[in-house]
Formats: sequence, structure tokens, C-alpha cells
Amino acid sequence: MIKLKSCAAHSQYRLAPALLGIMILSAAIPPARADDQSSPNLGLPVDCRLGVDCFVQQMPDVDPSDEALDPLCGNATYQGHDGWDIRIRTLKDIDRQTPVIATADGTVARVRDGIPDRIYDRAGDKDTAGKECGNGVLVGHSGGLASQYCHLKQGSIVVRPGAPVKKGDRLGSIGASGLAEFPHVHLSVRKDGRTLEPLTGRPLGIGREACGATGGSLFEPAVRDALSRSASAILLVGLSNAPPELPRLVREGEPAVPKASQPVIAWVWAINVDADSVFRMRIVDPDGKTLMHIETKPLERRKANYIAYAGGKPAQRAGEYRLQVDMVWGVKTISSVTRSILIRGEGEQ
Repeated sequence: MIKLKSCAAHSQYRLAPALLGIMILSAAIPPARADDQSSPNLGLPVDCRLGVDCFVQQMPDVDPSDEALDPLCGNATYQGHDGWDIRIRTLKDIDRQTPVIATADGTVARVRDGIPDRIYDRAGDKDTAGKECGNGVLVGHSGGLASQYCHLKQGSIVVRPGAPVKKGDRLGSIGASGLAEFPHVHLSVRKDGRTLEPLTGRPLGIGREACGATGGSLFEPAVRDALSRSASAILLVGLSNAPPELPRLVREGEPAVPKASQPVIAWVWAINVDADSVFRMRIVDPDGKTLMHIETKPLERRKANYIAYAGGKPAQRAGEYRLQVDMVWGVKTISSVTRSILIRGEGEQ
């Protein structure tokens, strides 16, 4: 029997700040107007349901020191990260063409396309220099503001330099081009060439005084409120006949469901899991009987990615099983997922 275990690969996605390359630095941005003092009310850069089919993986680092601090005074960032990373689950999911959209009215300043989608391999990839952003779009807005969208899907970009865009217009789709360890869009915002942290509206690197101060947010209120919530989330749960591995999950999606005669392992993949969090996993068989109910040990430290699994006994019979997984911190349930999974007998398709 496989006992309760967990793994935490890539405790932080520590990548260089994503840039659209040197080409953006000379891009023409509409100049500020003397009468333009209002908040730009930026929208979300993706057309998706945050926390359902897309998730905040990383936020900007607002601390100029060697410490990393996100704008909510947490650790959902890494040293020098300059934008918001909103992800989808796996590389297979990019075929769903999750729209990347303009956060505000503006004019397309620069575009790059043609870079393949694949998960960055630290050991093997040497060709990302100057192309860290991958396929990207730079949009200039009024007031000297510019928004940049990185890691778009190859061939998905539908705008060209000089084209006007309205807030919510499609620019392309989420991908994994450039220096990307997971499929996502990286949004960064600049004003007059200086990088801002859009949730607080303050210059990036201003320090701890900025964290939690969202009163001057550049985002519209609904987006500001959504991004101000915890980034802890369960991405996937499932049953398999072997423990899942994070790199394979990201590249290929969830493993196959076991047959009734095979070992049944319950697993959960979560992101931005705080220290002292626990996971509770329960499998209920077709008759309503609890097949397994287990709780993990509290995490010793925060994990950007975390996989826990338990089980190992065969199901013994085919049928529809129910898997419930709760992520709990203290007395609070942070995230809960219940899923029905059909386990087939040998020879059944």
C-alpha cells in the first residue's frame, strides 16, 4: 500500500522578469494628457472565470530588497518578478484558446508571434535570451500608460501594430511561449516607462509600505477585489494507479483513472499553499461507503506548487466513486473540490 505522501516540485517559479524583449522599449506610447487624472480602471487581461478555469499563480514583487513580497503582503511571488501571472492548468488546456484581452482602450504598439509553445526546461533550453516574453503584445494607453501581455499561444495573436483596441478586445490566447514553466499570461504595466504594480497603483519596488494598499488600484473595482483574494487554490484532483508527477501533469494533464483491479490513489494538485495548511481526502465507493479518509500533516513552509497523494488498495469493483478534497488552514476551508469518477472493470472501455 502506498502511504500518505506529498511532493512539492518547483517551490517557486523563479524565472527572470518577463520582457517582450528590447523591442518594446522604443515603442510609441500615447503621451499623457494634462486633463487625464482618473484611474484607468483596468480590466482582467483574460476572459475566464478566475478561480474556476484560470488562477493567479504569481504576483509582482514589491520589495526592492533580497526578500520577495507580493502586493497583498504575502509570498505569491519571487525576487524581481514584475507582473501578474494568470495561468490555466496544463499545456493541453492551451488548445481551448483562453482569450487574452486588452485591459483598457488603446493602440497596439508592438507584436511578436512565431515562438513555439513548450514548457521551459532550465537544463536544456538555451534559446530564450531576448525572447523571454515569448509571443507578446504591447498596448499603449492614454496618460502614458502601457500594458504588456506575454507567453501567448503561437499563432493566436489577432492584432497588428497601429491597430486601435477597446477594453475587452481579444489580443490572442494564453500559451506557454518564451520563458514559461506553465501556461499563462504575464501582465505588466508601465507609466512613462516606469513599471507599476497595478493592484496598488504604485511604482514597483516601493517596498512594504505599498503592500495591502489597494486604494489607488489601477484595476476596476471588481477586478481589484478579485485579485485581492488569496491565491491559494486547488487546481486538480483525481484518482490514478500511480503517484502523479508535477512536470507530467503540467505537460500532459491528469493521469488515467485506474481499473477496479488496480491500486487506487487519490491525489490533489494545489498552488500557493500556505504553511500549516492540511489536505483532507475522502473516497466514497458506489454504495456510499467511505473507502479512504485521510488528512495530511501540516506543511512546514509555503509551497507554490504542492501535490499530495494517498491510497494504494484496489477498488475491487467498478462503478462511480466520489472524491472529496479540502484544503484547510487553521479552522478555515480555503478550497474544496468534489468530483465523481467512474472506475471501470477490466475489459471495459
